[in-house]
Amino acid sequence: MSTYQNMYIKFKYTLENKEVDIKQEYEGVAYAYGEKYNLKFMGNIFIYDGTKTYIILEEDEEINVISGSSEEDLLTPTKLFNFYQEGYSYQLAAKEKINGKQLQHVKLIPIDSNSESAYFLLSIDLDSKNINSIANIGNNGTETIISINEFKTNLELSDRLFSFNKSEYTNYIINE
Repeated sequence: MSTYQNMYIKFKYTLENKEVDIKQEYEGVAYAYGEKYNLKFMGNIFIYDGTKTYIILEEDEEINVISGSSEEDLLTPTKLFNFYQEGYSYQLAAKEKINGKQLQHVKLIPIDSNSESAYFLLSIDLDSKNINSIANIGNNGTETIISINEFKTNLELSDRLFSFNKSEYTNYIINE
């Protein structure tokens, strides 16, 4: 992913636990430029400008500002495509064709025995060499799946996309 100047990602997030009959689905859109990102997800906007993270809670008209990146607690666009590089052993799993795409599945097993995840299943589109989906299979029976519906790179993006403009949120409470 480091070969791209920037990325646009449209995705679907699914959280499911059949044991307790829970299934939640959300759509999201993310733009990334280096470490900077703009993420619209679950009715919120997350902007990381390289220095601070702005979490814009539109429903509450509230903004939380965090120094640095919120990557430790949040699966950011950058982390989505790099998380697997450390802390996992891996095994090649099945190849299959889904929706016209030839996919190679890779099972990632956390090295940390105290991990809440039993394993991750990374699905890679063999033609584009891009991640098609990531499934996190939890030890508690919960499956969290991020499916990439649209992926574009090297677009003409405005710097404004990765900066917070306070004047756009005049009626919001800002917690710094």
